[in-house]
Amino acid sequence: MRLPIATDRSHAVPISTYVVKVVSRCNLNCSYCYMYNLADRTYVSQPAVMREDVTAALSRRIISHTARHDVPTVHVILHGGEPLLLGKRRFRGWVEQVRGALEGADVRSHFSVQTNGVLIDDEWIDLLADLSINVGLSIDGPKRFHDRHRVDHQGAGSFDNVVAAIRSLQAHPRGPRIFANVLAVINTDIPPREMFELWQFLDVPGMEINLPHANHENRPPTGAMPYGDWMIELFDLWFEQNRPDRHVRYFENILRLLFGHPMSTDNIGGRPAGAIIVETDGSIEPTDAFKCCEHGLTKLGINVLRNEFDDARRSPIVRAMQGGVTALCETCHACDLRDVCGGGYMPHRFSRERRFDNPSVYCEDLQKLIRHIRQRVIESLPPEMIATVRPSRVHP
Repeated sequence: MRLPIATDRSHAVPISTYVVKVVSRCNLNCSYCYMYNLADRTYVSQPAVMREDVTAALSRRIISHTARHDVPTVHVILHGGEPLLLGKRRFRGWVEQVRGALEGADVRSHFSVQTNGVLIDDEWIDLLADLSINVGLSIDGPKRFHDRHRVDHQGAGSFDNVVAAIRSLQAHPRGPRIFANVLAVINTDIPPREMFELWQFLDVPGMEINLPHANHENRPPTGAMPYGDWMIELFDLWFEQNRPDRHVRYFENILRLLFGHPMSTDNIGGRPAGAIIVETDGSIEPTDAFKCCEHGLTKLGINVLRNEFDDARRSPIVRAMQGGVTALCETCHACDLRDVCGGGYMPHRFSRERRFDNPSVYCEDLQKLIRHIRQRVIESLPPEMIATVRPSRVHP
């Protein structure tokens, strides 16, 4: 079956978030990594570092896309691999080159970096603060779990290094201004209470959780409990703590959607996501979570050296992403949670036979979680407010 394509372009959005692979190698070798250890092996042919001419072309394409579509602000995320492998001098030069070009064209921008934290030290913190770059760190649970999966190329765990990086950011006079959240891939072997207690120990305002990248061909890891039950237990711990300085974006987004807030991300909500990937060689690709599907799926044959970002938006896979709920399968359209779940993350719907014309491989888990959150909210509200929490009316 061919890829479903949205024919209604009225809901498409321009690109406003650019995830840029400034390096294509990593100093860790995480067992679940979608870049290096799943179905796709195209990283082997990528340049180790983005060249200056590719960086200049990237800047020009962002400027032209922003002008063409009147995008008010762009977000540039330095990614990899491990982006800090770029080194401090080249890192500063890259950011100053791109930011300078954008500012010269009156394009407002903000920058962030997603890092495994292993290389963070006081010099890095000063550099990132100098450049006003927000930092996100990855940590996947208590030490015995984190070190099982997030290992270096010699098999040594990275937990102690990551915690040291977090403490350095918290202790540095400029650290708290640029650091506010950690990212964890869900491992259902970790008791949710232990995960919650780790968060309290780290004392970081935000914790983002991601379902492991999987689909109907490459099934999710089997753990001690179903993913839906695990997320429900973590949600209850967070919800009952009721601290305004503790944020789990995934849960907060579901709450917003249940109240009808017109928001969405690429992994929940079903509205078009204005994000794109740029590889070290300048290749323009859809979100790299698609690398969990099959080898070469993200390769669109377009590049910032030759193409505009609108060329990516005309590709079938990006058009399907831009279609939001209009590109969902019949099962999703018939579901009363469609406008909250949005079909889940598009890469998680993949199968070889039907491509993306499937419910998410996590469909049952998402339904269970969303219905639970809705019920918890209803139980906490005064009667006159209950009607505002919608069951998400479906329009087949």
